[in-house]
Amino acid sequence: MPFIAFIVALFTLYRLLVEQKDATIQLQKENIAYLKDQLTDAKSQSPDSLAQSLSSRIKLYEEELLRLKQDKTSTQEQVQAKETELKQVREEAEELTRKILHAKELLSDFLCPYCGAPLAEKAYQEEFVEHKGYEFSIDHEYIAFECGYSILDGKPGVCPSQHSKHENA
Repeated sequence: MPFIAFIVALFTLYRLLVEQKDATIQLQKENIAYLKDQLTDAKSQSPDSLAQSLSSRIKLYEEELLRLKQDKTSTQEQVQAKETELKQVREEAEELTRKILHAKELLSDFLCPYCGAPLAEKAYQEEFVEHKGYEFSIDHEYIAFECGYSILDGKPGVCPSQHSKHENA
């Protein structure tokens, strides 16, 4: 009898583990679907796609304005309304361009200046040195990028992408 109870307990425990595994798999599938949706949304909201969208809107407004100017039945108000809309879209495009340039300036400290690889590490270390009975503190800065390029105390190393370009030349 104890053997049968053990088998029943073992089978029950096995079923619980399988159910828990199935629930975990389902949750992971839902998370993957959610992340895919977020990635799609992020791609559609990227600066490049926004700039492309604004550029196509400008082109459409320009074409429509040209058509209105050529159409003899168009009123001056219609032409002025389209010119105003075109001006607003151009201003939006200029503002987006300014924001993108500003973002690139801010981002430049976090990307390799040669290949654009992201920053991997930025560390500061303090070194104490004794000279003629006086103790001095020397600060060291180390910056490393994922490509392998590094800067130590303002002295740059060599970016592997630049090194391979020179070898291929």
